[in-house]
Amino acid sequence: MTGFEKISIDFLTGYPWLVWPALIVLVGVAVLLYRKTNPPLPVYLRVILGSLLIIAILALVLALLEPVLQLTRKYTRPPRVTLLLDHSLSMDKEEAGLTRRQRLDSLLSSDSYRRIAQSVDVRTKYFGGNLANLPDEVEPNRTALADVMYELDKQQLAEPADLWMLFTDGNSNAGREPTEVAPNLKSPLVVIDMAIGGGDFDIGIADIAYNPITFVGQPSKVKVKLHWQQGGDRTVQVELLDDREILQQKRLTLTSGDGLGEVDLRLIPKEPGQKMLRVRVVPVDGEETIDNNQRYFALKVLKSKLSVLLVSEAPDYEVGFLKRFLEQSDKYEVKLAATGGKVGNLAGRFPSRQTELNRYDLVILHDPDPRKLTSKQAIIESYLADRGGAIWLLMGERYASAGPVEWFNRLLPFSPSGNTKIRYTEFHAEPDEGNLLHPVIRLGDDQGSIRAAWVDAPPFQKIVLCDWQSPQGVILARASGPIGRLDRPPVLGFRRHGPGKLLATSALPLWRWSFVDLGFGASADYYRKLIEGSVTWLTVQDDFDPVRIKPVREVFTRGEPVRFEGFAFDPGYRPIPGVTGAVSLQSGAGKDKIELDLVSLG
Repeated sequence: MTGFEKISIDFLTGYPWLVWPALIVLVGVAVLLYRKTNPPLPVYLRVILGSLLIIAILALVLALLEPVLQLTRKYTRPPRVTLLLDHSLSMDKEEAGLTRRQRLDSLLSSDSYRRIAQSVDVRTKYFGGNLANLPDEVEPNRTALADVMYELDKQQLAEPADLWMLFTDGNSNAGREPTEVAPNLKSPLVVIDMAIGGGDFDIGIADIAYNPITFVGQPSKVKVKLHWQQGGDRTVQVELLDDREILQQKRLTLTSGDGLGEVDLRLIPKEPGQKMLRVRVVPVDGEETIDNNQRYFALKVLKSKLSVLLVSEAPDYEVGFLKRFLEQSDKYEVKLAATGGKVGNLAGRFPSRQTELNRYDLVILHDPDPRKLTSKQAIIESYLADRGGAIWLLMGERYASAGPVEWFNRLLPFSPSGNTKIRYTEFHAEPDEGNLLHPVIRLGDDQGSIRAAWVDAPPFQKIVLCDWQSPQGVILARASGPIGRLDRPPVLGFRRHGPGKLLATSALPLWRWSFVDLGFGASADYYRKLIEGSVTWLTVQDDFDPVRIKPVREVFTRGEPVRFEGFAFDPGYRPIPGVTGAVSLQSGAGKDKIELDLVSLG
């Protein structure tokens, strides 16, 4: 009648044998107290007072019994099914007198499907190169099946469907590999193949693995991951190109119908600078699409390993983790200078001459006392403004207790305005929405995963409260809530000084990001991305245009399609997903003008 399947009450107390006798005794005492009173009271008043006393006793006993009321109610809903309908161009291929799209439409208009749709909650999605709610919103010129499944899985995180039904011809030719995404889906997946045959031959580049920083004269490996269908015994050629110059090429024989493969290409840079390179699979006659045959990637070529000076008055876990991380990489030469007392063979000093300081590409100051650096003011300011050097300041107890040092704080994006002490409290940091793709805070591939990463990362445990911010400073992250008298104080930020950069961190420790993850058997990925992103951005000079749009060829023949390619990178030269752009073409006479949108390829 009430809709509840089960109603039960349990008592959590561990001493029921004491509570129940106490109830009997107390109720008996209440009855005796108000059976006769002195002076005598009317019967109705004794009944009221006695009842109130018994109610109070029952309430006390009930609290001591710690009751738990359980109500079980069953709700029913129709099963939720999500239809994923392929609307890429390959669905227009005709087989046995019908296109694959026509075959799909016929299936969805059948009586059997209509009967099923009446008893389940059906939600329809369309896909090609993207996931869309309407067919007109689909990018039809490619099929990124794994990317689509990954995006839908994120959309249904709160309410996953009971079943996914995927109607496709199986020709995934862009984005991630389906075999990498499918095992982690929260909803079971049923695939309905709309192709009669196996499709035409197609090969595409699934991913490129490379070191974003390389060195002149030193070999570096570029690993190209390929996927193909209907390969047969074909042989394809994979090339690594710098503009039109072929740096290396290799042949790969496809020994299976559908498969995955890798090709390792060798790169030996000849000169320093920022490079935009290209990996290409030479098109083969009869290939279904060539849109997935090439990818661009950017890397920085340096003269030699980057030189890092790590200065700490009293090295601790933070310094140890940071030094070990940098030394394990093949990109940095690290010198530790412990400037305090009782540091043994780690003893060192901050450079006293300009030429000595200018040798370093990055200087990391771990919890310094700025008063002790006053004699180095001129060379530090010149190192930033003239040499274009980089400094990373990790604030701590010594910096906070030193009080405001005017010349030093002028270099910072934020600082305390007066004497302060370090505040010990646990909190998380939130990245600034306007700088989500900045390499220092970019812990994920897209905006959603970046926000989630900063929530998942281990909390900070101490902070130097900074209530002054430079008008030239940029805040990258703040505390997620108020701390002390400050509402969301800054945690990460930077300030430019000509070609030089200074990054400041007011919250510690960072080493727990590595230690906690490793303790749970993880890969300390957040720590790696934070340190690598920060050091790379600090040491890479801003000598490369992060947004480029150019034609694929300089000269086109009559009747040939004119094609442009665009690229967008963050300040750390990592590609930014989801970027839109347009190209405007105008004749020499200025009369005819054509404007076209660029199509996102990943």
